[in-house]
Amino acid sequence: MKKSFNTVLVLFTLLLIVSCRSDRTYSNMLEAQENAIDRLIDENGFEILKSYPADGVFKDNQFIILDNGVYLNVIDSGNGNRAVNGSTYVFSRFYVKCLIEWQYMDTTTIDCFKNGTEPIIYRYGSSSPAQDNNSAIFFSTLMFSALEYVGDDSEVKLIIPFHIKGNNQTFQSAGVPLFFSKIRFRFDPQ
Repeated sequence: MKKSFNTVLVLFTLLLIVSCRSDRTYSNMLEAQENAIDRLIDENGFEILKSYPADGVFKDNQFIILDNGVYLNVIDSGNGNRAVNGSTYVFSRFYVKCLIEWQYMDTTTIDCFKNGTEPIIYRYGSSSPAQDNNSAIFFSTLMFSALEYVGDDSEVKLIIPFHIKGNNQTFQSAGVPLFFSKIRFRFDPQ
């Protein structure tokens, strides 16, 4: 009986130690995200506007927070052709960086404009990219948020907090917000 008790006690102690080692609670991740986004805003002198500019023109450092929580800055609104939900294929190239280091990636900017780098291709409104390539890891339906304001051949900046519904599961579960310092949207001409 004493031997069984000691075995149970050892197992309980091990379980307690393992469960206490996780310091990445959801609350901790939200706090780290808030600090990372605040640091990005401060370091770059970003101004958060209360509403979309009446003339549709943003200064380089101005962002609005959309209803879904995504931060948007429009660099170029494009040529006026708008994406049609469910039928327009969108090609996206971008510069992106994780605002928090995680086990697979540091905070270095990833350049998806380089020669040989494939764009993310997806149908506007779909829940996954049309093809699987190295860039597709950054696909999020939250990228569609910008397409409500811009068209073909447009460029935007986005800050995507990890906790927003529709975000990429990889970054959402890791608690990693993303900063797209430039996304270019081009539509399939067909």
